[in-house]
Amino acid sequence: MTIKREEYTALGDFIKTSFERDHAAIMVRYPKLNAGFFTTFKAKLQQLKTVETADVVTAEQRKATAALYKEATELNEELTFLSDYFESAGIDNAIISRLKKDLRTYNVEGAIAKIESVLQLITPNAEALIEEGMAANFHDTLTQHKVSLAALNSQQNQHMNSKKGVFEASGAVYEELYEYIATIADAGKKVFKGKAAADEYTIRQIIQRMRAAN
Repeated sequence: MTIKREEYTALGDFIKTSFERDHAAIMVRYPKLNAGFFTTFKAKLQQLKTVETADVVTAEQRKATAALYKEATELNEELTFLSDYFESAGIDNAIISRLKKDLRTYNVEGAIAKIESVLQLITPNAEALIEEGMAANFHDTLTQHKVSLAALNSQQNQHMNSKKGVFEASGAVYEELYEYIATIADAGKKVFKGKAAADEYTIRQIIQRMRAAN
């Protein structure tokens, strides 16, 4: 039976209750499943309960990505007008076309580098561009977009790295916890073979009860 990730802590709680009740009887046959073993098992179970879940990280990443894409789209629309101002003023607007392409495809690193190139063209041509319709403060506006895009991109990368770390860290904890659960289950089934208590150490049956309760 395949165990879902969200079922591991519930499975651990179920078998912990039985193991706590039957600890003395199981230790008669398996002395290594002593108080130290039980303490470590409970610590692993608690660790998995408190570790940050990938779902939380994913939700935060989605928010950061949405904000990043929203700003890229808004800036792309603004640059459509700037491109016209460049053309009307007789200034080569090829860099703006390349910048707009990066924004459309959300190549943020490329866009940030090209924004700097556009800023360097605006500075000496500000008077002519303003005559064509560019806002007098557009240089500052574009600079703010550059800073904001860089910050949002950094935030998104942090979430991606965090999610990767959560998967790696929590994956190890899942495996470690399951080793304890499997060891307890194997011992309990053998100690209580032929008795009703054996069902409480049969992982398949525990999971079936858990799912039926939901």
